[in-house]
Amino acid sequence: MKKLISIGVALALLTVALVPVAVTAQCEYDAGDYGLIEPDTYAKIPFAIVESGLAMVGNLMGDLGPVLDAAGITLPLDLADLTPIFNTVAGFAGGPLSWTVDMLGWGLGILSPIIGALPEELGVPAWVGDVVDALVCHIFAPFECAVGDPWDPCP
Repeated sequence: MKKLISIGVALALLTVALVPVAVTAQCEYDAGDYGLIEPDTYAKIPFAIVESGLAMVGNLMGDLGPVLDAAGITLPLDLADLTPIFNTVAGFAGGPLSWTVDMLGWGLGILSPIIGALPEELGVPAWVGDVVDALVCHIFAPFECAVGDPWDPCP
């Protein structure tokens, strides 16, 4: 058990060291070369990750069939037939499902002036409107693959 935990800790540390390097290297490449989906805004990054992962699995389905055949494993269906299903779900994750972030930003954008108009006598501090404005700004900040410089999308 201790060895398993040690391996897990080593993998976690390796991930912490390699992920920033991988992100830096990825900015050098065109996202279309590897099937990666580039998000419209920073807030949509989780949806783009899910979309990219599902698209990758869908693309691998056709390649997995011959590997299983070579291993002597037979399936009652051709795995390549699953590719359109994965692509459909991937498109939904990156499209309509990611619109939930847009709706959140839109809703906060409506809420911000209302909160700003509420007087402090009602118990709403004046700075709450500024916090909501900052959230809206960051939700709609356009994604740009840039590593290094400080990120400040909202002046």
